[in-house]
Amino acid sequence: MKEKVAVIGTGRMGSAAAERLTGLGYEVILWNRTREKAEELAQRINARVAATPFEAVQEAKYGLLFLSDEDAIYGVLSGFHRMDGAVIVNHATITPQASKRYEGFVKALGGCYVEAPVLGGPSAVKSGKALFVAAGERMCLNTARPVLEDLAGELVVLGEDTAKAAGLKLAFNSLLIGTIELLAESTVLAESYGVDPETFKDVLSRTVFAAAAEKYIPRMRRDPGEPASFTLRMAMKDLEYALRAGYPFDIPQPATAGTHAMYRTASRIGYANSDYTRVYHAIKGKRD
Repeated sequence: MKEKVAVIGTGRMGSAAAERLTGLGYEVILWNRTREKAEELAQRINARVAATPFEAVQEAKYGLLFLSDEDAIYGVLSGFHRMDGAVIVNHATITPQASKRYEGFVKALGGCYVEAPVLGGPSAVKSGKALFVAAGERMCLNTARPVLEDLAGELVVLGEDTAKAAGLKLAFNSLLIGTIELLAESTVLAESYGVDPETFKDVLSRTVFAAAAEKYIPRMRRDPGEPASFTLRMAMKDLEYALRAGYPFDIPQPATAGTHAMYRTASRIGYANSDYTRVYHAIKGKRD
């Protein structure tokens, strides 16, 4: 049995990470705001459930945060009164400014903080094929590296500034979500002139857009009621964080702002908990 790892947050990403870690021989301690979800996962993967995040991390060498947003992370960390050398690794998408605040808080309590967002979905994490980008003080990174290398298909280390990892993840998500929204718009435009989406995909597959079309046109046309890998609501949150991350540098982000507006509209008309690619249905529905 390897070291003990606390997985804080057992949504799709946290569950995938916990399942991979137990499969690799780690002893995993789970915590989730809804305890029943953690208990269900624990029974399935032979893990334990802690009563509080502090209890989970106190028992473990690593505390891996797979939480939904900055408020959720603050709610967890504010319950700690000491860290006792624990290594806190944040995998959630947050602003660089929040990353620096969390790093300072953890360090003041005697812990180590590493920013290590994931570029990839739950299935990639579970299979060990996800790309992780990491940053943090050298000692903290060196301590966290074994578990990160076991989790990741590939690990890119960006140095000691945690804001770099958070900023890179927001740049990636902004590009990905914006690409999906524009692909959805373009598909609906083609349909308006009688071009079947399969035909549009076939044409795009012969161009520079081949990979995106092959992967996302079928996915975005699925029923909005199907389980989401990454919800539209969470995509909207990430776009908001990307816009906020650009404020200190006065970066114009009109494309990101436009995509955020479309996702906000889609959320308001009932697609908030659908997969983020289902923005296609919102665009198509508005036209119809």
